[in-house]
Amino acid sequence: MNCPGCQSTAAEQAFDKLHGGQVLLDVCHACHGVWFDAQESPQLSAAGVLQLFREMHGKRSARTQLLHAMKCPRCREVLSRTHDMVRDNRFQYFRCPSAHGRFITFFQFLREKGIVRNLSARQLTELKKHAQLLQCSDCGGSISLAKDTACPACHAPLCILDPKAVGITLDDAKKAAAVTGAVLAPAVAAQLLMDQLGMEGVFRTLDGQARQVSRTLGNPPPQATPSEGSNGVDIVEAVSDGVDLIDLGIDAFFSVFGGIGDLF
Repeated sequence: MNCPGCQSTAAEQAFDKLHGGQVLLDVCHACHGVWFDAQESPQLSAAGVLQLFREMHGKRSARTQLLHAMKCPRCREVLSRTHDMVRDNRFQYFRCPSAHGRFITFFQFLREKGIVRNLSARQLTELKKHAQLLQCSDCGGSISLAKDTACPACHAPLCILDPKAVGITLDDAKKAAAVTGAVLAPAVAAQLLMDQLGMEGVFRTLDGQARQVSRTLGNPPPQATPSEGSNGVDIVEAVSDGVDLIDLGIDAFFSVFGGIGDLF
């Protein structure tokens, strides 16, 4: 079908379902959106959520902008923007007035599932020492940390993956896999994941990227100044294209658990 979000061709993909079986979802890599027919979202198992991680993250591309007026692919009625909240996490989606289903971006889906959380004011202050420009995890727009605390284009808040929520999702997936006799990831890998997804892990990654950019450009190691990162990193060069904090977190997830990808 054509994606209701951007009218690109959406791919029908099968994902693991609660209590066995599979559910078919329409996934769009152009705008990073997913169409759920009625009642499909609650049917996804923890392993299904992680499968969606891999599907959306593995085929990353520049985001196509969402249409101003989206239409239901089943009845062609205009979708209604809907705001909701789960466990203090606000999210939005676009629903069919005749209850045929709903369209949601991958970022908003992660907010709905509680897998991402907002940065605190303290974390945002610390982040500014390591980066100046971010890429919005929802629309792909640029966010200048010098003046913005949310995306100026779509107003999405600055978020990171919540290590505890990801750990719970992974644990649920492993328990289900154990029933089928699958080999489970060692506990040490889970601890490493928690470290990688925490703010300190994000900061180390940003600083490492900055050093790599500096070496690539042939610049001498920068000296720390008030306008640079806390580790003497030239943050302007390091994030000249913007950094997506959610992408960083999912990269860390797959770097730790890539060896057991067949589980998901």
